[in-house]
Amino acid sequence: MKINLPEAVDFIINKIYENKHEAFIVGGCVRDSILGINPNDYDITTDVKPDEIINIFKDYKVISNGIKHGTVGVVIDNEVYEITTYRIESEYENNRRPKEVKFTNSIIEDLKRRDFTINSIAYNHEEGLIDEFNGIIDIHKGIVKTVGNADERFNEDGLRIIRAIRFSSKLGFEIERNTLKSIYKNANNVKNISKERITEEINKILLSKYPEKIELLYETKIFENLGIYSELKEHDFMKLKKQLPILSQCGENIEERLIMLEYLISLIQLNDIDYNKVDKIKYYNNNVKPRNIINKLRYSNKTIKYFNDLMEYMFIDEKNINDIEIKKIANKIGIDNLKILFNLKKIYYCQEEKENLKDNYIIIDKCINKIKNIEKNKECYTIKDLQINGKILNRLGYSGVEIGEKLNYLLEEVIKYPLLNNEKDLINLIK
Repeated sequence: MKINLPEAVDFIINKIYENKHEAFIVGGCVRDSILGINPNDYDITTDVKPDEIINIFKDYKVISNGIKHGTVGVVIDNEVYEITTYRIESEYENNRRPKEVKFTNSIIEDLKRRDFTINSIAYNHEEGLIDEFNGIIDIHKGIVKTVGNADERFNEDGLRIIRAIRFSSKLGFEIERNTLKSIYKNANNVKNISKERITEEINKILLSKYPEKIELLYETKIFENLGIYSELKEHDFMKLKKQLPILSQCGENIEERLIMLEYLISLIQLNDIDYNKVDKIKYYNNNVKPRNIINKLRYSNKTIKYFNDLMEYMFIDEKNINDIEIKKIANKIGIDNLKILFNLKKIYYCQEEKENLKDNYIIIDKCINKIKNIEKNKECYTIKDLQINGKILNRLGYSGVEIGEKLNYLLEEVIKYPLLNNEKDLINLIK
C-alpha cells in the first residue's frame, strides 16, 4: 500500500534518509490513511537523536521544548512537524509517565511501547508499512486492542483506558474482549490522571461520530471512579443507554452535547419525583449538578457559565410559556441561547416515541415561532434596547441605584407592553 504524504512530511523523511538515517510516519496518521480518512496531522519518528535532528534541520526554525522527551519540532511553511526519536520507556510512575525515556535504534522497539495495535503502524516510501503487531488486521476487523498485555498497558498509563473508548467512538470500532476486561479491572487507574487530560478525552468522545459510546464510561465504572453521576442505578443506566444516540443529533460543539447528556440523566433521576418545576430545579441543583461532568472535570469559566445558564431553563414547561416569559428568559441567557435551548428540546422530543412528547415537539415549534416574531417586531427584552437610558434618567433627577431600579421597572413594563418602548411613554411611567 502506498500512502500519499504531504510535501513537507515527504521532504523531512527524505532529508533524514539523505543523512544516513531512517524515519517513518507513525500512529494515527497511518491508521487514518489506511481507513481512507484524511489525517489531521502527521507524527514522524526516527532513529536520529534530538541534537542530530536539530543539526540536520539547522536551516529551519526548530522548537526544542519537547527535547527531553525526544521530540523536536521543525517549522516548514509556518507548520510545525514533530519528529520524535525511537524510544524505549522504563517503569511508569502514577499510572501516567515513565520514570525515564531511553532512545533506541529500533523502530520495532518503539512501536512495542505504544498503546493500541491500530496506532502501532509505521510507514515510509522506502520500507512501506511496518506492522509488527497486526494493526492492519485489527483495523479491518474494526477492533481496538492493546499492544501486548492489556493490564500492563493500562497500568503504565491510565489515560489509555479512556483513549480506548475514544478510539472506539471515533471509528465505530468494538473494544477487543481481553482489552475490555482489562478496562473493567483497571478502571480505578483513572483516579491518577489529571482532570485536564480526562476532560480532553471525554470531549473527544462526545464530539465523535458515535458519542453514545460514552456509555462505556458508565458501564466500566470509569465515571464512578471519577465521582461523576455516581448515583445512577442499573435500571436508570439501561434507560439512558437507549437514549444516548440522541447526542449525535446535537450541534458539533461540546456545550450542546454536554447539556443534552445532562438533560437525559436529569430527567431519568427526576422521573419519579412528584414536584413542581421550581422544586425539580432545586432537586437538580442539590442532587444531580454536584456530580456532573462540568463540576468534576476541568472546563473554562465560559463553558461552565454557558452550560449552567441553559440547564437552568431546560426544565421549563413550554406548554404554558408565553411571549412575556420568552422575553424574560431571553433577557437572562440571550435570544440566541434560547433558540439553542429550544432546538435541544426539539431534538429530544423528536427522538422520543411517546405521543405526549410528540405534542411537545409541536409546542416547541410554536415557541421558536414566537422568538422569530419577537425578533421581527424588534420587541425589547433587555435594558440596552429601552428607548431611554441612565443619562436621561439622571437629567430627570434620578441618581445611583435609583437609576438601575427605574430601568428594571421600565423593562418589566415594556416586556409586557411592547408599544410602551418610546421615550415619552417611558418617562410618563416614572413621573
